[in-house]
Order: sequence, then C-alpha cells, then structure tokens
Amino acid sequence: MDQQIASRLEADLFLLHAPSVYDFRERDDMLFAYLSDSDSVNVTSIYEMYPIGWFSIKQRLADHGLDVKIVNVASLMLMHPGLDVRRLLGRLEAPVFGFDLHWMTQCHGAIELAAVLKEVHPEALTIFGGISATYYASQLIRYPSVDVVVQGYDTLEPVTDLVTRVRKGSRDLGSIPNLLYKERGEVQAAGFTHKPATRYNDAQGDWSYYRDTPSPGPATSKLIMTLPNTGCAHDCGWCGGSKFAYRNIMGVHKTLIQKDNDLIVEELRTMREAAKRTSIYALQCYSESKVRLHRYLDAVKEVGYASVSFEQFNLTPLDTLKKMGESTAAYIMLSPESHDPKISKAAGRGTYTMEQMEAWIPRALDAGVKGVMIWFFIGMPYQDRQSVMDTIAYSERLIRKFGGWSALPLICPMVPFLDPGCRFFEQPEEHGYNIYHRTLEEHRRAMVEPLWHRRLNYETRWLDRRELQDVSYEAIARLVEIKGEYGVLPPEFCRAVLETIDETRKLLAEMESALLLDGALPASLRDEMRAYNRKILAYSSDQIIPVRRPFGGRWFDDVTVPPEMIEDLLAAGPAAAAAPGVPPVPAARSADDGPAGRRRVSLAAARRNAR
Repeated sequence: MDQQIASRLEADLFLLHAPSVYDFRERDDMLFAYLSDSDSVNVTSIYEMYPIGWFSIKQRLADHGLDVKIVNVASLMLMHPGLDVRRLLGRLEAPVFGFDLHWMTQCHGAIELAAVLKEVHPEALTIFGGISATYYASQLIRYPSVDVVVQGYDTLEPVTDLVTRVRKGSRDLGSIPNLLYKERGEVQAAGFTHKPATRYNDAQGDWSYYRDTPSPGPATSKLIMTLPNTGCAHDCGWCGGSKFAYRNIMGVHKTLIQKDNDLIVEELRTMREAAKRTSIYALQCYSESKVRLHRYLDAVKEVGYASVSFEQFNLTPLDTLKKMGESTAAYIMLSPESHDPKISKAAGRGTYTMEQMEAWIPRALDAGVKGVMIWFFIGMPYQDRQSVMDTIAYSERLIRKFGGWSALPLICPMVPFLDPGCRFFEQPEEHGYNIYHRTLEEHRRAMVEPLWHRRLNYETRWLDRRELQDVSYEAIARLVEIKGEYGVLPPEFCRAVLETIDETRKLLAEMESALLLDGALPASLRDEMRAYNRKILAYSSDQIIPVRRPFGGRWFDDVTVPPEMIEDLLAAGPAAAAAPGVPPVPAARSADDGPAGRRRVSLAAARRNAR
C-alpha cells in the first residue's frame, strides 16, 4: 500500500494532452497516412504538441499557491506503446483535470480521454478550453465526460478562481466568468465577459524544466517557442486565429492582444546557459511592432540563443533584417501560400509578388539572415491541380536560382480541417468552399475515417477531397525529386520519402477499393495497415529534413511522469503500436550545418498546434 501511495502524482490541476485519436495504438481500421498531418512539423498525426498557453496557466496558478502538472498522454503513448493509460490516470490525484481543445485535431482524443478519466475519477471535475472549445462550447458541454467549458483567449483568471474553489470543496461556479458548466445535470452559463484587452496572459513563461533535457538527437538542437500575442493583425480566410475568426469566436472588436514585453524577456532568460544550445520558433512575430520585435531581438542576443526562426507576413525591412542578423542565427519564414498572386491574395496574403520576394532574398542574406523558407499551401481558393504543379515548377526556379538552402521552398496540404470559425468555414459559398463537417460530433467521427481525404471537412470548387489528397502526393513527390536532382537533399532521403509516398498511395487505393466493393476492409489488408501505422508512428519527421527522429527531448514531450512509474505501467499495457527496429534514414547534416538543422516546426502546423 505504501509503495502504491508513493507511486502516485498529486496536483490541484492536471492538464492532460490527448492524442488526436485516443485508441490509435489498437486501430487497424484507419490509416495514419503520410501527409495526413501535412508532414510539415516534427510531430506525428497523433498531434502530440500541447498548447504553449498551458505554461501561462501553470505559472499563474503557481503564483496563487496552486500546483499544476502537465501530463502529455499523447507523447507518452507514442514513446511507450505498452503504456496502460487507464492505470496511469489512476495514479494521478487531483480535484480538477483539464483538457485542451484548442485546435480541432484533438476533438476525438480529448473527449475520449476525458471519458476514461471520468470512469477512473468520477468525482473529479473535467474542464475544457481553447479556441475550438470556445467555438463549440454549447455542443462540447453536452458530452457526459465534460463538466466545464472555459471560453476565451485568456482564461487565467477564471481557471485560477475555479481551481481555488474546487480545492476548497466548493462547486459553486456561477460567479466565475466565461464558464459553461453543469449543475445537477443542467447546463448553466456564467456569461462570456472576461475578455482582457490589456495585461493579456500576464504570467511569465518558465523554460527552466527544459534546460537539462537532452536534445532529441544528434542532428537536432533544443527548440522552444515564444508567443507574444493572441489573435492576429491579419485576416487570412482559412485561419481560426485570424481577425475575422477572433471577432466571430471571441466576440471582440480588438483582435490583437499583446503580452507585456517584460514578461517575454524574462521568459527568454529562464533558459540561461542552455540558450546557447537552443533554437526558438518565434510564433506570430508578424503581428509585432518594430519596437517590440527589436526589444525581443535584444533579449535574444543578450541570452545568446543559437538561432531563431521568425514568421513574417510582409517582406522584412532592412533595418530589422540587420537587427536579426546581429542578434542570432536568424531564419525567416514566408508563407505566400501560392506563387500565383490571385490565389495568394484570395488566401489572405498577396502583400508582395514573387518578383519582389526574389529581389528581397539577396538583401536579407546580405543583412546576415541565414536562410529563408517559403511555404506554399494546398487547398486555397482558385487553386486547381495545374496551379499546384505550377507552384512546384516555380519552386524549382527558386532552388535553381538560390541553391536550395538559402531560399528553401516547401508545400503542404491544409489537413485535416479548415478551421471552424474562419471566414472560409463561415462563408464557404462566397469563397468557393463546400463544408462536409459542421458540428463537433461530425468532426469527431471524421477523425477516425479510414481514408484521410474523407477526414477533410472541406473541398473547393477547384479540387474535391480526393483530388486534394492526390495532388498533395503528386506535388510533394515532385518537389522531393527536384531537391534530389539539385543536391538539396541526399539521394537516400529522397528515395525514402518517395517509397513512403508510393506505399501510402497503394494502401489508400486498396482500402478505397475494398470499401467501395465490399463495404469492409479484409483481414489481410488490416494487417498491412497495422504494420504501416506502426512504422509511421515509430518516429517523427518533417519536410525540412525528412530524417526519422526518435521521440523524446522535444519541449512538449512529457517530463512529469517519472521513469519508474512508466516502467510499472508498461507491464499490462496494450500491444505496442510502434514497431521496433525501423531502420533510420541517415542524418544529412548536423544541427550547425544549415537552416533546416536548426528549425523543426513549420508555420502552418506550429500556428495550429501551439497557440
């Protein structure tokens, strides 16, 4: 009994990050296909990166004497395929358990994990928060596993008040703003009134836990993220964090809420000497003023961060380029979405032409920027198959002109969902979209569709869902071939990616044929799917350098559950989902050999998964 008690973890609030599909390790009826997560970020299609805003919640509650622990259940399930999740939940003791439904990728896993938690801890309070939770609050609260939905973009005050009351034994939540909650089985609304326009997210982030964490591999450095604001100054029609979406979801007129710069600077300092071995992905710096961004750069230089990747909406002016180059090894992320100005503008970009960008790139490099990455998107208005392939042809032009690494083009599909609340989702006909999934439940069921094109909640007037899937494989395969032809990626890398694409397309075709002819997947095909899923989910990779990287050492990998507890919980866990012995692809270059070695998170996926 003493040993059992000693092996428990206690907190006032546990924040649990669920996998995208809760029971992914046991499924042989759906394919976790390459590109179904866009392969643009160093996570898998389990979406194991939790929202960076959790750090603020943890710190704010700590400032009020409350203990918050983050448990990344998704990461633990990937790293330890035999982990018994139910027994793990049984080792966690708290009056409140929180779940993120920030982006819709977690809509299946979070609800299912909360249901298991309710079975294990029936008296605990389950709370949900995030942009998607706010959008679907009235639907989400109806699920039996959900007790409270905390609405809003800054929930520090409501969550602090809620946990304080529940820890004291009170369930009187009526005076706490932004809550939808259940009282004696009836849904109650406290009023969505807490919408701070100043002192947003006023809790300092703390990266001290990450200082001594080993790097994830010899070809990678540590990577953290910084988020200086919420909402956006821009209005891309596909984005759930845009001006339109924030007005629509949050009910505010001011859509860019900035964090105190002093808090951001102090957050950067928490890495101390480890900063010299750490890279930063600077989220949403495209909405920052020059004064704020330059002060950020001063702090980066002071602490000594190895490199920073900056998202930029416009072509960065020369004085800021020089400041970036003087402060760190700087990389710039541009996302015109398409080479075609008509498509780029319709997608919410179009602030510069490709000719202007090509003239700007040498100026950026001369100013000291180490490299520029140019992201294109599949699934935009007016974009048909030929347009996508024309973007690939334009990408070859960039590689030929700039040599590849100085100006590196990348492309990914918009998967799995068009963000609910964004302009294209709310006004689809006006922009050439057709929406397949409207409700939260429709999205939750879509996450377990066997074929990933059926998971998509949208198609366009120019590309239906199956065509979106097909052109994504065609485009990325051709871009990989081009990078191989010009020596941007080693031949073995290219072969590995192209073989994975061929295998994936073959399996998807066989699955589609079986479902069409028989309405079911035969046992032999399920065996192939299971083996494929185990292989795909045995490592993470991305389009920058598609090397298979082992799990662990990323900032969002779990550091809360002690190794001895994990070892104990492996004894009776489900069958392994990740096959051992998957041959690694050799590393192309070290972390110091080029821009890709230092950058590990893409613009699209980072925006979706971390804010």
